[in-house]
Amino acid sequence: MRKIKVLAGIIILFCGALCLSSCVNKVVSSHNISNERYLFGTYSALLSSNLYDTDKAIRATAKRAKFIEEMRLNKFNNIVYVYKDIYDCKVKFTTWETEDKLTRIEIKIGKTGDKASSQELLIAIDEELRASGL
Repeated sequence: MRKIKVLAGIIILFCGALCLSSCVNKVVSSHNISNERYLFGTYSALLSSNLYDTDKAIRATAKRAKFIEEMRLNKFNNIVYVYKDIYDCKVKFTTWETEDKLTRIEIKIGKTGDKASSQELLIAIDEELRASGL
C-alpha cells in the first residue's frame, strides 16, 4: 500500500511539473512590447510607454472593441480595469508603472483566460500607442 501511495505522489508531482513548464511561453509581437508571458490564463507584457499614455490607449482600444466598462480603480502607480464584452465575458486589464517609467500590463479574459484574444488586445493597445504618437 505504501508503494502505491509513493508512486501516486511521484506521478502527481511529475504531471504538475509538466503542466507548469508548459504554461510559460515567450512571444515577441512588436518592438514596443517586451517580456511577454502567458501564465495560468493571464497574459503579461512590458510596454515601452508611461502609465498615462497606456491608460489612454487601453480606454481607446476598449471603446473600439465596444467593451462595457464595469470598473476602473486608479491608484498611484496601478490601474485596474474590468470590462464586459458583448457575450458578458469579463476582460480584466491590470497595469503598473515600473521604476524606469515603463508599464507592466496583465490581461485576463474570462475565468480561465484566452491567450490568442489577449495577444490581439495587446497588439491593439500597441497600435493605439503608435497611432497616437505616444
